[in-house]
Amino acid sequence: MNTIHDVAKLAGVSTATVSNVINNSKKVSPGTVERVQNAIRELNYTPNTIARGLKTSNSRIIGILAEDIGAFFSGDIIDGICEYCELHDYSINLCNLRVDFKVKQSPGFRYTGLEEDESYKKSIQRNLNTLLASRVCGLIFIGTHPRDVGSLLPDLPIPVVYTYAYTRKGDYCINYDDYQGTRLAVDYLIENGHERIALICGAVDSVPTHKRMRGYQSALMEHNLPFHPEYIKTGNWHYEDGYRQALELMASGDPPTAIFAMNDLMAVGALNALRENGFRVPQDVSVHGFDDLEMSHYTVPALTTIKPPLREMGRRTAQTMDNILNKEFPEKHGTLLPCSHVIRDSVFCIKR
Repeated sequence: MNTIHDVAKLAGVSTATVSNVINNSKKVSPGTVERVQNAIRELNYTPNTIARGLKTSNSRIIGILAEDIGAFFSGDIIDGICEYCELHDYSINLCNLRVDFKVKQSPGFRYTGLEEDESYKKSIQRNLNTLLASRVCGLIFIGTHPRDVGSLLPDLPIPVVYTYAYTRKGDYCINYDDYQGTRLAVDYLIENGHERIALICGAVDSVPTHKRMRGYQSALMEHNLPFHPEYIKTGNWHYEDGYRQALELMASGDPPTAIFAMNDLMAVGALNALRENGFRVPQDVSVHGFDDLEMSHYTVPALTTIKPPLREMGRRTAQTMDNILNKEFPEKHGTLLPCSHVIRDSVFCIKR
């Protein structure tokens, strides 16, 4: 196996220069960097990240503590993290807390209760011990539901960046903009002539619910449309909530012409309830979702929805960690990335 000494000999430089190139030091001239990189490629040399960490306190191993890698958003966020780390010579060590599975085993349990759950805290500490033992130089925490998770982690000797979660302690947090995404959806419905727009909400104690409600209300206000409390229905992010609430809305004396559901699961529930009960979608009532789940491509009609920038969240989270490790601290602690609009076939234009 080739060593750093072999690379130095082939490139005609000292081992210290090779080390500076590997660690992206600005002390090395471009020509020398190119010679060292060519030697590394020719010898197929792989730096020993653990040994480097012992000398520099930066092992170039980033730990990921994910509340649940099975959650629909986690895979894309983790892929974005891995993409950035692969391009910037970091390795990944991943631990999965399996929160969704555990919560589903406890009927009526809410994510906000996890902060007080002793077994969950023990699980976090056990996984943190594993990550710290592997000499990770930084930790990325991926929540399973956007909420304040500031009390979950103990004080750590390494930097932490949060995504799909936030804290009130001034930590670095990367999330998407629920308000902006909702404005895209409701503004689009209004632009297509809809004035009676119903809303199927998520859980009442959810931060995304509050932010999306604010986006819905502000869109109505800016377009001088009245707010109808009877058009607001509360769900809990489940398919069954959308199914049930859509039928309640259409049974009212003045049914809406459009329904915005705060996630795609409820939107698909609403869409299926409407079709199964004789309503034409979108001609009789339009349906708009939020999440861009894979199933949204295949509903009948295909669901118009909002796409959160999940991979970009992962890339930005890893970049923030990289900056911190290089003592380049970002000015903003809380970053909100914009969502995009995916227009398909479930919204009808009723403008004349």
